[in-house]
Amino acid sequence: VTRVANLPLVSSACDMVSSAYTCTKESHPCVRSVCDAAEKGVKTLTAAAASGAQPLLTRLEPQISTANELACKGLDKLEEKLPILQQPPERVTS
Repeated sequence: VTRVANLPLVSSACDMVSSAYTCTKESHPCVRSVCDAAEKGVKTLTAAAASGAQPLLTRLEPQISTANELACKGLDKLEEKLPILQQPPERVTS
């Protein structure tokens, strides 16, 4: 997940979505209150899910590690076949 998130195109897309979200939230007070409540709920659920899932994650660590290795190998091949994934977004659009 970290490698995919660090690809220039993915990172740029995430930045654009984040910027649009922040701009919309700051521009509309009604939307801001809804977003603030949603963010608080997500943080609470995330904390609860993380603590509840930890025993399962510990038990599944070998399988998760294997899946991670396979995903990284697949990403290596994808990056090899599509070098455009490593290009800055400005260059891709031009």
